[in-house]
Amino acid sequence: MHPESCDLLIVGAGINGAGIARDAALRGLDVIVCERGDIAGATSSASTKLIHGGLRYLEQGAFGLVRESLQERETLARIAAHLVRPQRFVVPHTGERPAWMLAAGLLLYDLLAGRSTLPRSRRLRADFPSLQHMQPPVSAAHAYYDLWVDDARLTLCTLLDAQAHGARVLPQSALSTVTAEGAHWRCTVGQTTVLARCVVNVAGPWMNAVEALRGVAAAPVRLVQGTHIVVPRLHAGDDAWLLQQPDRRVVFVIPFAGDFHLVGTTETDLPSPEALGATEAERRYLIDALSRAFGRTSAAPDIHWEFSGMRPLIDAGGSARTASREYRMTMEGERGGRGWMSIQGGKLTTHRSLAERAVDRLAAFLGSNARCVTADRLLPGAEAAGLTPRSELVRTLAQRYPALSPAWIAALVARHGGTTSPLLEQVARAGGPGRDFGGGLFEAEARWCAQYEWAYNADDVLWRRTKCGVGMSAAQRDTFARWWVDQRIG
Repeated sequence: MHPESCDLLIVGAGINGAGIARDAALRGLDVIVCERGDIAGATSSASTKLIHGGLRYLEQGAFGLVRESLQERETLARIAAHLVRPQRFVVPHTGERPAWMLAAGLLLYDLLAGRSTLPRSRRLRADFPSLQHMQPPVSAAHAYYDLWVDDARLTLCTLLDAQAHGARVLPQSALSTVTAEGAHWRCTVGQTTVLARCVVNVAGPWMNAVEALRGVAAAPVRLVQGTHIVVPRLHAGDDAWLLQQPDRRVVFVIPFAGDFHLVGTTETDLPSPEALGATEAERRYLIDALSRAFGRTSAAPDIHWEFSGMRPLIDAGGSARTASREYRMTMEGERGGRGWMSIQGGKLTTHRSLAERAVDRLAAFLGSNARCVTADRLLPGAEAAGLTPRSELVRTLAQRYPALSPAWIAALVARHGGTTSPLLEQVARAGGPGRDFGGGLFEAEARWCAQYEWAYNADDVLWRRTKCGVGMSAAQRDTFARWWVDQRIG
């Protein structure tokens, strides 16, 4: 077989790899993306699901990072409108930090945001409705806004846009060999040979394993585990909480998937990627945080789902809590030859600006002067959310397809945005949504995920494409997994 050639081989289909692929493809570069597992299968689907400036980073003096993040928050609110929603956070005055310090920090947060579409922070009185849930009662609180995001689908939609502009996406295809060959790198990707002018290593926690393939020694990478748990709704209402802890860490409590709250995150040093996994100490830390805030004790059986993600951070010493969320980008090679870029660190919120800087350097290396357009182009599915309020889109589709449940249509719109229309057209042609697996997952959407969204196995659908697995029983998830294998869909 003849090898495939490309300008860029991007190793890693997390959010940074997806962002670089999209930017490069939109500039006309020939791109291949390879991923050893599923798209967003590791760190990029195990975040706290926030597009945020990082309020707590102000305490560490990371003003530049917070400013960049808040600028990107505005951009993503526009280009990914179907995947984000404004989220108000309540910060109770519980004594870990003085009220004046919280007020000053939030004022600085608002100033760094500049002109924002989100409301400004404000002080809340003790009789504010959300504070009635706190036990013991608190005297007051502050409130501020950030954005909630479906992290896995943000990564997916970014890659779908890259594919729409010519990028080739190869999930379940690990990079196994790298050899220098003239002005190219000869790489084995799955069963395919690729000749690439430049390789971009954005493999995250596996960055050093990729570097080793070309004989480069490991760089210092600090792996910090963040664990989250999903528990039944603690109370009604749409507010989220930022709970200060005695050790000066914070825990977020965020409404999630209708009937649940997402609680996290922890910050625990990991010795290696193989050590990833929630520990009993982490579960207890999060459960204790809920107990202190809401005066109740949650036991392990109340945990409907838990997940842990690895953050591959720059190792500058200090504690896991204070480890930098900045990123480091290195580029090797001379124009006319082969290049190699390695990227370490970063965060979900700044992936687009990181990609812009990366592709600026890669394009210059390859002799292209095309400019970045990713800040202005909507992601697939966002066009409807940007032009039509989500509720109006749901109403329009419900009128067009009266035989289908409006609640199911609303759930599809929340996941697929404007792409819901062709999905429902396919449902109509099939005569209905097919088998109901529970938790809001129907056969039609599962097949759509396999056909158009690179879903290869049941977990890809349950936990990343839809997150319907949260609302399903273990028996229902097992039934779906057996059906998936029997149908040979992936």
